[in-house]
Amino acid sequence: MLPRLLLFTLVLFCIELGVFLIALPWTGVWERNFFLFRYPELAGFLLDYRLRGAISGLGLVDIGLAAWYAANFRSLLARWQGELNEAKQPRESLHRGQTA
Repeated sequence: MLPRLLLFTLVLFCIELGVFLIALPWTGVWERNFFLFRYPELAGFLLDYRLRGAISGLGLVDIGLAAWYAANFRSLLARWQGELNEAKQPRESLHRGQTA
């Protein structure tokens, strides 16, 4: 149950972060923030459309990653559960007195 919840939370987080990164550079919050008032010499860099586009592109990549996680949900879940089961099982070599 826990790996399923963790994977579902990861998908939701990636979607939320992607939407945030796509939308934020094009809002008024981006144009009126602390760094522009405190360091006016950064205005040319932070207000550049290429930087805004790059950040929005990262948002698209993040949404694509969430879509990939959602499409491969069952196989990822099976892999995670298999790794958890292997981690719970003690190694036979350690029971025989041998070191790993």
